Amino acid sequence: MDLEALASLRRHRAVRALVRVTGGECHLVGGVVRDRLLGMVVKDLDAVVAGGGEGVAGRLAAELGARLVRLGGKEFAAYRLVARRWVLDLWDRGEVSLEADLARRDFTVNSIAWAPAGGVLTDPFGGLDDLGRRLLRATTGASFTGDPLRVLRLPRFLVQLPGFSADAGTVELARASAPDLAGVAAERVREELGLTLAHSEAYRGVELLARLEVYPRLWLGEAGNGAAASEALAILRALPAAAEYLRVLAPESAERLDLAATHWAATFAPLPEPAAALERFRVAGYLTRGLAERTRLLAQLTALPQDDRARRRFLHEAGAAWATALVFLGARAAAAGALASWEGALPPLVELARRHGAELAAPPRLLTGEEVQALLGVPPGPAVGRALAAVREAQVEGTVSGREGAVRLVESLREESG
Repeated sequence: MDLEALASLRRHRAVRALVRVTGGECHLVGGVVRDRLLGMVVKDLDAVVAGGGEGVAGRLAAELGARLVRLGGKEFAAYRLVARRWVLDLWDRGEVSLEADLARRDFTVNSIAWAPAGGVLTDPFGGLDDLGRRLLRATTGASFTGDPLRVLRLPRFLVQLPGFSADAGTVELARASAPDLAGVAAERVREELGLTLAHSEAYRGVELLARLEVYPRLWLGEAGNGAAASEALAILRALPAAAEYLRVLAPESAERLDLAATHWAATFAPLPEPAAALERFRVAGYLTRGLAERTRLLAQLTALPQDDRARRRFLHEAGAAWATALVFLGARAAAAGALASWEGALPPLVELARRHGAELAAPPRLLTGEEVQALLGVPPGPAVGRALAAVREAQVEGTVSGREGAVRLVESLREESG
């Protein structure tokens, strides 16, 4: 591991200012040290000072033209400096020793401190060795008890840090604290789960969530059996291949794919009552309304339509999400051992989407309400709405494609009503 890689951080404008303002009495900690040692791109900075944090933060904000946000904290003060190209979180450890401050952190790879002024590296918990082994290990036995949200950070770091695995003892510690997630603010849970499920290797995160007994317990609000986890993982593992198959068949579909929604749907589809579980999850605040709706659309799908009428209905209901829906159904088919059936049903649906996808998703209005009133000979009311809905339905089914057909349909409705 190249420790000299840390030296490049001294060139960062915010780090230079931090050293100058504190007289060198500061340390970079956590993710910035970890990621730099791993050779990863560093975007955000974390630093700690021993007292005077508010004054340091204020001076930095003034010098760097950054926005200052006071984060607060029960045991220590924290401040966030937000600039156009970087964010610096500054922690004031007060009279707490540096080692004691590092002991409060979640994992050993995040419990390393580096002094930019003198270049001294402080690693009291073996974080460097764990970086070399690419291992996520709890800093102390109490890593999860103070903040149960760290249970969710374990799978999040697992997918975000390349090639990492979770220490078995750490998994046990996290599992013991998992029931306490119920008392964590919903927005914090939502953020951590969102980062895990949005990642391309979400299946690894969900696999760990199952080992931690967070999935499907948190989804259901009660304990669940292993069958749901097994099916969810099978779908998640099959998603990349299904997405690639569709990209080859329809290259234009690539920019349409909402893979985060497919990952979420994979966790809900195997549950006994997916729709009810999804609504409970949304009401609890663990999913935004928009993502919950996109997930609901996918989770209810079971198989591709096999005839033209069903294909048209499918594209109407899926709308702009048709490509995402096809990928999700491909993964479900692969998980069920029915991939050949999906591959066979795919070409005609893709071709229909190319030719008529937009008009099926949002059929153009062929008649106004006033025109329908005149055709039916009725005043404004429910009958007009029903007639417009009938025209729209006929457009989706392909039996009406233009104004003349719409007029004939409404006239036939007038005749039927006597």
